[in-house]
Amino acid sequence: MEIIVQDAVSALAAHVGIPLDLRGGSCELLVGDQPFSISHDAALERLVVSALVADDLPPAPSRQLVCDLLNLGFGMMLEGSGSPAVARDPETGFIAAFAIFPLATLSPAEFPEAFDKFAAFATALADRLDAERAGMFVTQEGESPADGEPPAFAPGLISV
Repeated sequence: MEIIVQDAVSALAAHVGIPLDLRGGSCELLVGDQPFSISHDAALERLVVSALVADDLPPAPSRQLVCDLLNLGFGMMLEGSGSPAVARDPETGFIAAFAIFPLATLSPAEFPEAFDKFAAFATALADRLDAERAGMFVTQEGESPADGEPPAFAPGLISV
């Protein structure tokens, strides 16, 4: 399994054009202004990609935002490996997006594309939370989202 981890991280390093070293169990990289972390969980034989997307939820999150965040939980269940999810640290309030890639099903050659999709998801989520906090969230059509509309970020965005 160690070879799969090395090959996946090497493929990503070649893709982004910077050296990545996972020998300490994790590494970080910056995509635009968004920091990402890649961790190797040897005990559970998986790679975990994560990104801090906000310091906390907006003070009064809209019902649509709450529904969209809750819907993400089904992405992992229905889509499986690599599907993004969101969590809140109960001690700090930080909001993180993450995706789990079991080594048994991880394709090192496909990992860079999966990372790109996750990075797009995390960046869109961070932007969405910022816009919601500023009271400026609108749909792509330029209208405020109504209950029942699809989320601005898809739960099944990534599937490996």
